[in-house]
Amino acid sequence: MASTAALTTLFLLPVSGGPAVSAAPAAAAPTAIINSVPAAGEVLIRNGTTYVTLTDLKPMGNYKISYDNKKKQAVVQGDGRTIELTVGSTAITVDGQTLDESAAPLIHKGKVMVPLRAVAEAFGSHIVWNNAQKTAFIIKADPLVIADLLSSDLSTARNAAVHLPYASQLKLPELELTPMEMQGVDFYFPQGASDRFFIVDNDIVSYFEIRGGVKLLKWQGKLDYAAEAPENRNPFFLPAVKAEIGELPDVKNWTVAKFQFRYPVGETYYTLLDRTKEWAQGSVELDTSSPDYKGVIVDIPEE
Repeated sequence: MASTAALTTLFLLPVSGGPAVSAAPAAAAPTAIINSVPAAGEVLIRNGTTYVTLTDLKPMGNYKISYDNKKKQAVVQGDGRTIELTVGSTAITVDGQTLDESAAPLIHKGKVMVPLRAVAEAFGSHIVWNNAQKTAFIIKADPLVIADLLSSDLSTARNAAVHLPYASQLKLPELELTPMEMQGVDFYFPQGASDRFFIVDNDIVSYFEIRGGVKLLKWQGKLDYAAEAPENRNPFFLPAVKAEIGELPDVKNWTVAKFQFRYPVGETYYTLLDRTKEWAQGSVELDTSSPDYKGVIVDIPEE
């Protein structure tokens, strides 16, 4: 069953575009997450090099990918750039310039496998290797999302932060989500900030920090809605947490901007809160066809 985040993609994608948050599978074997999309094909590690199938490169962008079986040559075109790779050769051609890489494409079980780092770097992507999970994260955000991230408009920057591709810094596989009747997603930002936030999807809460245009997953917790939450809990704005992994920041002194998006009504409810009170409650009915639509994170007039 799909997560709530997947079901709300229509609303989560602002005018500028960008992927919705998605969860990675448990990484018992080597895997790759490309712009928040797990590789569908087999992932290999040979002599320290991570290989993926040609088709698994598609989430990096609107690229044209072709393969000449006679020449054993793969061509990837996009972002005004063309790269050529040949099976068995460590030479990679980028816009006519030949570079020598440490690894060559290969054929595995009838499929062309390419060295992920070489291709990602040729297209200017960020590469994050999580050794504990044996997972390579490739991040290439839409330039419009990066521009929005730097916006002085707070809701624009927050929506961009939500839509950045992510990389996990967790030392264990991500927690498994249990589908519930939540019908939406909750976001918690520090007042006046866009560079860190919590997101609640069903019974999983995740904490992200933005560093250098990359959204880093720092902590996850599994929520227990039936249990009574401790009075002095951290974070104070969440239900009881029955399991957690990663590094949780101390947010006891935060003033929080809370956003509750509910897809059945296409509406976002917002409030400001601290440990003692809530104020500035309101809601916004979302119109995805409006030129002013920024995403599900809306303006709080009192913020």
